[in-house]
Amino acid sequence: MNTKMLERIPALAAVVLVVFVVAACAIRLRSDEGQANTSGSVDVASDPLATKLAECRSVTYEQKDALSECRKAWADKRRQFLRQKTPAPSDTGAAKAGSSSFVAPKDESRLPSRYPPIQQTGKE
Repeated sequence: MNTKMLERIPALAAVVLVVFVVAACAIRLRSDEGQANTSGSVDVASDPLATKLAECRSVTYEQKDALSECRKAWADKRRQFLRQKTPAPSDTGAAKAGSSSFVAPKDESRLPSRYPPIQQTGKE
């Protein structure tokens, strides 16, 4: 009976070691989560753009004015992330080349010349 217990000691030690490693990882992750939450709230309070983006998380499609403001905030954040210069404010609000809402016209120069152009028909 003593030999059976001696044979089980390495397996028991391995199980205990795995339990300690899992517990240490769980404690480490829990403390990292707490630090991330406190640092995130400081950033949001000091940065008005971050505050606006936090508000934009609850905007619905039906809120047209708020959605428009959120799109501007998202474009500003994108510019900051990509380290682009902020565009000069425009009075017209029309999309200009280089803005995030600008869509370039379709380039049809890649179409083979043997195909006729696509005709659009209006259905009434």
